Amino acid sequence: MRQKRSKSYKKQMLVYKNTFKFRLPYQIICDDQIINETFTKRYNLLNNLNKILQPSIIHSSSGSKNETDEASFNPRQTLKLFVTQCSMQHIYETKNEELIEFVKYNFERRRCNHDYKNPKSSEDCIFAITNITSKKDDNENITDINNMVIGTNKHKYIVCTQDINLRRKLRRVPGVPIVNFMNSNVLLLEPISDKTKEYSYKFEEMKLSQGLNDSKYAGVKRSLEEPEVFEASSEPVNKKANKSNNPNPLSMKKKIVKKPVHENADDNADVKAGESAITKTKKRKRVRSKKITEANSTNEKTEESNSNLEKLMESESNAGENDLK
Repeated sequence: MRQKRSKSYKKQMLVYKNTFKFRLPYQIICDDQIINETFTKRYNLLNNLNKILQPSIIHSSSGSKNETDEASFNPRQTLKLFVTQCSMQHIYETKNEELIEFVKYNFERRRCNHDYKNPKSSEDCIFAITNITSKKDDNENITDINNMVIGTNKHKYIVCTQDINLRRKLRRVPGVPIVNFMNSNVLLLEPISDKTKEYSYKFEEMKLSQGLNDSKYAGVKRSLEEPEVFEASSEPVNKKANKSNNPNPLSMKKKIVKKPVHENADDNADVKAGESAITKTKKRKRVRSKKITEANSTNEKTEESNSNLEKLMESESNAGENDLK
C-alpha cells in the first residue's frame, strides 16, 4: 500500500475513533458477494483489512508506526469478521462445500432477526442492522426502513461489500466506514461521506459551545440537532460568601484543663498504693557465674596473706626497737 493512501486511511479512521467512538476489536460485516470473490481469488481478506484499517497504530498510546503491540502481530485480536444470517443463507444456496467450510471457520454469525427461511437480500439486511438507533421505539415506528435514515451505526460496524446500491444507501448513514474490493485485487476504503462530515463538524462545534469539562452535564446524553445555549447570569457572583471570619485554629493556643483538688488527692493515693505494692514484691537475686566467684575468692586470699605479712613485719620491727632500748 502506498504511503499517501495509508496516511489518508489513518486520518479517516481517527475521525471514526474520536467522533463515533470506535473501539477494538473492529467488527466488520461482509456480504456474500465479497466473500465469494475473495475466496475464488485466494485473497487473504483479514490480513489486508488489517493493513488498511491500521487498528494497532491508531489505538496505540503514541500513534506511531514504530509502536510494537502484541495485537499488531495477530490481526485476529483487533478485527472480527461477521456474516449475517441472510448472507449465510445465500452462501448455502451456492452449494460450494469448500466455501461453506471456509466461512464457518473464519466468520462469526451475526443475528439480523430476519426469517432465515425467507432471507432478505444482503443489501436490505446489512442496511437494516446499521441504520438503527439506541431507542427501540424509534426503530419500531419505521415502516420503510430501506429509504429512511434514522440511525448513526449504533454497533460501530465496518461494512465490506461489493454491492453498489448498498454503498449508496450507507453513504447517507453517518459513521459507517465502507470497504470494497477492486478487480485488481486491491481493497479500498471509501472517503468519508458528506453526512459523516456534517455529524463530526456538529460534534466538534458542540464541544466548543458547551465545554469539555462541564460537571453539570457529566454522563448526560446531548442531542446534536438542538444544542443547548447557556446564558450568563446578570447577578454578580459573591466569591467571599463561603469564607468564615474566625481565626485560624492552628494558630490558637490550646486551653489547659485544670483538674479539681479531690481528683488530685485520689490520684496521689492511687500512686502511693502502687508504690507500696511494688516494694512488697521480692527483688530478684543476681546469679553470678563460677568464674567470677573463683576470681573473687583468690583475690580475698591474696589480700588476707598480704595483711598477715604486714602484721608480721610490724611485730618484728617493734621487737627490734625494744631490744635496742
